[in-house]
Amino acid sequence: MMRHFLWKDMIIIVRDRSEMLVLLLMPFILIGILGFALGGILGGDTSTIDIEVALVNEDDREAGVTAFVDLVENFELPVEAKEELISVAKTLNPGLLLEEMLSDQELSEMIHTEEMTEDEAQTSLQSGDIDAILTLPEGFTYKSLEKMVFSEGSGSQLSVMLSDQGSLYAKIFSDMIDGFARNLNLETAIIAAAGEDTAQLGESELTGSNIGGIITVSKNAPANSMQYYTIGMAVMFVLYVAGTIASKAFVEKQQQVFNRIILSGMHPSAYLTGKVISATALAFLQLVILFLLSALIFRTFSLGSADFWIGMMIITLVLAFCVGGLASLLTSLSIRYETEGVSSIFTGGIVTLFAFAGGSFFPLTGMPNLIIQLGNWTPNGAAMTAYLRLVQGYEWTDLMSPLFRSVIITFVLLVISIIIFPKRRSVTS
Repeated sequence: MMRHFLWKDMIIIVRDRSEMLVLLLMPFILIGILGFALGGILGGDTSTIDIEVALVNEDDREAGVTAFVDLVENFELPVEAKEELISVAKTLNPGLLLEEMLSDQELSEMIHTEEMTEDEAQTSLQSGDIDAILTLPEGFTYKSLEKMVFSEGSGSQLSVMLSDQGSLYAKIFSDMIDGFARNLNLETAIIAAAGEDTAQLGESELTGSNIGGIITVSKNAPANSMQYYTIGMAVMFVLYVAGTIASKAFVEKQQQVFNRIILSGMHPSAYLTGKVISATALAFLQLVILFLLSALIFRTFSLGSADFWIGMMIITLVLAFCVGGLASLLTSLSIRYETEGVSSIFTGGIVTLFAFAGGSFFPLTGMPNLIIQLGNWTPNGAAMTAYLRLVQGYEWTDLMSPLFRSVIITFVLLVISIIIFPKRRSVTS
């Protein structure tokens, strides 16, 4: 019998072209617009970018320069050569170059750095107050200059720890520091290959050194813009399935379809269960179609990872059941109070509020903690957290928390809808 309910609801939805546009075409268009628009921002328009970075400076630059000067003084070189080497060390060491880059007028409008201790920086990163931690290790200046000037030693490394909360800004900063390190290494390699004496290069020629590289401490790379908005739009528009199912249930009540089903001997709970199954199936199909289309057309996700897609299907199934629970609540309210206003209010306003709180429009980094916590307890917000963690390469244990919240939400919605849904006597009276 349930398959008849499912088939009926499927046929009704497919025949309604306006609903199909809302459920499939609109989110796909928005995925492309928002994904590419953010790519444009990253390419040039930086007015909306605000990156908070903690600078943990464990290096003593002056002591490093002094140690390098002492090293130079111990070499048997002409006085002029020693003076040239010391001049290079004082004006062109990597720590100074990095500071000049971060204090550049254009970059300083995007990147705001604040010196902190290691413990302070870790606390701020975990609380979401900053997007990244940049650490200059002890001995950074001396080891870098030693490698830059004499090609000795292993150099030093910048350490970048990123926020694992899905912040796109963390990825931007990581790319900037990575580009800085690559540029220094590349120019030093060119100098070494050309056989030039670094000590004889002027300031206009020497702009980098082989200081090593960067270590990204976080193993979870933030999602890119296309991945973020594919997930954000998908979890937002899947909520419209619940409103659509409820509005169709109200129409069935008005046209006496619901009463005829009850008078045929069917228990009211069977009708409600049918709506849950229909909403779950429609939501699952919608999400699968959107994710596959995005992967095929926008290359958002890799199609070659079976483990990844298994994870996507599990999260999608949990979210679909949650949408089914939401559809059951809206259906119960619509039939009990015989009004289409319930589904209209939900699709016209509540979905947008859920999308905002759940992070569908933009990352919630920096937003009040109350909004973040509320968003985590919305069906779309919990699912979005799980999707982003999967994309970032988290372990399954890290996905259990948002998925468990989704299960709790589903259970609560189903219990409330069963309590509200009219019983047989009230339906036939």
